[in-house]
Formats: sequence, C-alpha cells, structure tokens
Amino acid sequence: METDPSPAPRRTWFAPAMALLLATAAVGAVLYPGMADPVPVHWNGAGEPDRFAGKSVPAVFSPLIIGAGVVGFLRLLHRALPAMAAKGAQGDPARAELEVRAGKEVLAALIPALAVLFSWLCLTGWLGFTSAWTIWPPVVLLLVFALWLVVRAIRTVSVPPAGPR
Repeated sequence: METDPSPAPRRTWFAPAMALLLATAAVGAVLYPGMADPVPVHWNGAGEPDRFAGKSVPAVFSPLIIGAGVVGFLRLLHRALPAMAAKGAQGDPARAELEVRAGKEVLAALIPALAVLFSWLCLTGWLGFTSAWTIWPPVVLLLVFALWLVVRAIRTVSVPPAGPR
C-alpha cells in the first residue's frame, strides 16, 4: 500500500475562525452600551472614520456578519473542491488530486487569516483607534500572506510528477 507523505490539508481552522468571530461579537456586545452614537462604519486610508451610521446592532455588527459569511463560503468551497475538480477533470487524475490539495491548502490558510482581519478591524473601530497603523498593517499582511499562498500553490501544481524509477 502506497502512502502519501504530504500532510492532509488543514480542516480544523474553520471552527477556530468562527469562534474568533463569535468572541469578537461577544466583546462588541460588552462594548456596545458605551459606543458613541453615531458609530463609524468606514475608514479612509489614513485610518480616520469618514462615514457614520446611527448606533444600531446592524451598523455595529455587520462587518462580523459579513466576515462569518465569507468564512462560511470559503469553508463550503473547501468542501466542494473535490467534486468541482472531478467534474472538470480531464486527463491525469493524480494531477487533479494535486490541484485540489493545493486549492484546499490555500483556502484552509485563508480562512483564519480573514477571521483575524475582520476581528481586528472591528475591535480597532469599536475602541476608537484612528490611525493608518490600525488599518494598513493587517491588510498588507493579509495580501502578502495570500500572495505567498497562491505562489506556493502554483509551485505545488507546477512541479512535474515524479515518474517511475
């Protein structure tokens, strides 16, 4: 029996990512009574609020709801990749398996990174931090991380499979 030496794609990041978003919502619920009215809902590139909305549950928590939706969608995509690859598979099944593995690894790593980004942006907004340093470092880090994941996945699927010796 042949075993695959490469590790299986991480599937365990979905629950901690959702737990982080829920924990952030709990912090938001504690901070909610003391939040200013109106609340900032958008920040410019300098980290200064430039749009406001009346203090309401949707205005305060919609970024977390969007974040949970994005995380949930990526998790569904993570689960659906094998079926999608099977429908589009033409030719080498080993190559299709390699491509599915690379795609799943990218999604498995992006899920917690996006949860951290959504939580970070909500917390800094709720706490009233207004500086470019509260917005740009996590966004740039996420972009660099995503680029690194994509390059790694492309390299994984670009390597020709080892032939029989």
